[in-house]
Amino acid sequence: MGATDRVTSRRGALGRGLALLAGVIGVGAAGRVEAASATPPAPELKLQGRQTELKLHGRHFHLQAPSSKPGQVPAKGDRLSAYGELLDRPNGRKVGHFTAAFFALESPFAGAASLELHTLHLEDGTIHGLGTAARGAEGHFAILGGTGRYSGARGSYVSHQLLRELGGNGTAVFHLTLAG
Repeated sequence: MGATDRVTSRRGALGRGLALLAGVIGVGAAGRVEAASATPPAPELKLQGRQTELKLHGRHFHLQAPSSKPGQVPAKGDRLSAYGELLDRPNGRKVGHFTAAFFALESPFAGAASLELHTLHLEDGTIHGLGTAARGAEGHFAILGGTGRYSGARGSYVSHQLLRELGGNGTAVFHLTLAG
């Protein structure tokens, strides 16, 4: 093998090595691009689409537990149930009823007094919600879904319940924002 052949051979080997290196880098970069595109985008914070506001009023709201007496403040860990009638306006027409599972909480870190699972039974379907409430104050709830007209419902609502057994007058107000 002559000097020219060795230079050509080295150039060829170097060229093939660079081509191989470029191929490896290209494959690695393509893998990163593919991995980045496979990652789901972060959810947008603003609501899209149409929103529907729904305001319901309540009467005859009660809180019951087999082991509690009326007026007794629920203790941490107590499980209770709540119920009442839903109206289209204060002292208006009955449009459904409300039921809830109520779990008493006490936390040194937050003001939440209860974790509540709600079902709003309406004439044309149900709405299910989950959230927390401070005793005697409003509660904030996420809409988990629904049935009938509210099938696939999402959104949130604010609830203010004045339960008779906790010194209230038995009324309630629910202000729902349904995202569509």
